[in-house]
Amino acid sequence: MLKFIIGIALIGFTTFCGHLLAGKYRKRKCFFAQFREFNDRYLSEISYLKRPIEGFIAAYSYQGEFDHLLQEFFIWLRDDAFSNNGLEWDGEGLLTVDEKQLVSDYFLMLGKGDSLSQKNYFSSLKDRLIKVESETNNEAKRYEDLYIKLGFLCGLFVLILLV
Repeated sequence: MLKFIIGIALIGFTTFCGHLLAGKYRKRKCFFAQFREFNDRYLSEISYLKRPIEGFIAAYSYQGEFDHLLQEFFIWLRDDAFSNNGLEWDGEGLLTVDEKQLVSDYFLMLGKGDSLSQKNYFSSLKDRLIKVESETNNEAKRYEDLYIKLGFLCGLFVLILLV
């Protein structure tokens, strides 16, 4: 009976470890879903309401890494917006080099220029953001299931070795 309880606990633990390892992919999926949503909201904003950027960002709540990015953007706006320094957000290993460049370019253009040029620029990025969001959704589905199954199978393998 004790071996059975320990075996169930071991399989549960390794499955949970697989769930934790898949966290990066869930974070990427959430980040790009919020990023695309932010872009859509901003396009509507520059077309109709035209509030200051700080008011627009404060009007909506975001979570996770995208919220951290917006906080860094606020700090950058307040301190370094008129210097030659770019927005320095590392993404905590979440983004690839190309994705970091996309995010950096996006936030450097945010609030710069007239509304027509901004609308054109951010509309041109809309398709790219949809594509990246779709890729991260597929990646999250694929790898989240994979890591959970690998965790379960690892626990099962160790249990077989122990018995």
